[in-house]
Amino acid sequence: TAHREAKQRLVLCDLNWTRVDHVRFALAQFFDHPASHHRLAKISKVRIDFAPAFRSTAFLFTGWLGAQLDWQPEKTSSPDKLRFTGRAGRTVEVELREREGQPIHEIALTAGDAEFLVTHAECGDLLEVSRGKPGENPIPQLMPAGKHDSVNLMSEELMRGGPHHVYLRAVNCVRDLL
Repeated sequence: TAHREAKQRLVLCDLNWTRVDHVRFALAQFFDHPASHHRLAKISKVRIDFAPAFRSTAFLFTGWLGAQLDWQPEKTSSPDKLRFTGRAGRTVEVELREREGQPIHEIALTAGDAEFLVTHAECGDLLEVSRGKPGENPIPQLMPAGKHDSVNLMSEELMRGGPHHVYLRAVNCVRDLL
């Protein structure tokens, strides 16, 4: 039937969404263990450093974070400062900074007395992930960063297939801020 055939069709997504996969996984791994879940409610500040021409990628990452944590967007007067309200009414400030480097070069997330960092390593194909107190010099661990050229992004996207429910939730979270 037509309905069954439609379900088997290829579903492609925005390649900027595919571009943030490894950064999303790197940040999420900090909170995998149940003992870390309490930190999610303490998030107060997020900084996203992104390359020129990749502002939409930074918005998608922000939307993913907001959708996953059930944040409600608020209007702000600055295009580089976003504000959300978390479940418990806590305000979360998101700063978007354009700078040279990878599409998403660095994520810094502050939750209480801890800062979580995901940074593209100088070599380009690894992410440095670290956790510590703000201002400390943490010792990073390495994770794969993926490749951001069109061929690799298309390959990753084609391997995935299927609907992108998380992507749609991410876009929905920030669409009124665009």
